[in-house]
Amino acid sequence: MGEQLYFVVDLRREWTKNPYITLWRPDSAGYAYPLPWAGRYTESEIIKSGSYHTCRRYLEKLRDHVGVGERFAVRCEDIEALATDPDTEGCGRIDGNTGPVVRNSGAMRLKLRRLRFELPDAVPSPAQARGR
Repeated sequence: MGEQLYFVVDLRREWTKNPYITLWRPDSAGYAYPLPWAGRYTESEIIKSGSYHTCRRYLEKLRDHVGVGERFAVRCEDIEALATDPDTEGCGRIDGNTGPVVRNSGAMRLKLRRLRFELPDAVPSPAQARGR
């Protein structure tokens, strides 16, 4: 049995109105909605990347990444269980109706945050990485 695989979920505030949850593509090279287009990352890759793949929302008032989880890993099987076919018309249309996708809603974002992979304590936060 191989190492656990994860999708990297990106829940930026400006993307909350998108029809589907945004996932990172392979090799951290862009973003995708359809699961087949998304990257699958090993647990060791997620841990090694530290705050690059796992980040809380930046709060200007506090000048730190201490808000809700904005970018994080979720086990592939958990994401796959939440996935559905994309819309075939309207703003949710994807090239060739490629799917499955995960629909974007407040309830879904909360569910994904609850399913997120927690980095070990030894991994520095963005503020720690900057030397604060």
